[in-house]
Amino acid sequence: MNNFWLQFTTWTLAFSFVFGLVFGFIILASFPFWLLWNWLIPPIFGLPNISILQAFGLWLMIVLVRSTRFDYSKTFGDTKQIIEDKKLDDVEWNDILFSMRKNYRA
Repeated sequence: MNNFWLQFTTWTLAFSFVFGLVFGFIILASFPFWLLWNWLIPPIFGLPNISILQAFGLWLMIVLVRSTRFDYSKTFGDTKQIIEDKKLDDVEWNDILFSMRKNYRA
């Protein structure tokens, strides 16, 4: 029976440690965003203040959206090449848009 309590205590401490690390990361990642939002956005745009969990949700959404692999240098290089290959008057917007769509992989 003593072995059970030792294992239970060990698992509880391990779970608490991992949960504490995750919670600490959420707070550290969200705190600057939360402060800036509540300082700037309500007076400027009239939007409501947000909680720390809402700040984490917005921060996470921004990270996920910004993590796309859009290569700006390749896209603008291809666009520049299209313009240089043709006269400026002969450039088709479809060619430029196709080049941008080709390089954008969400």
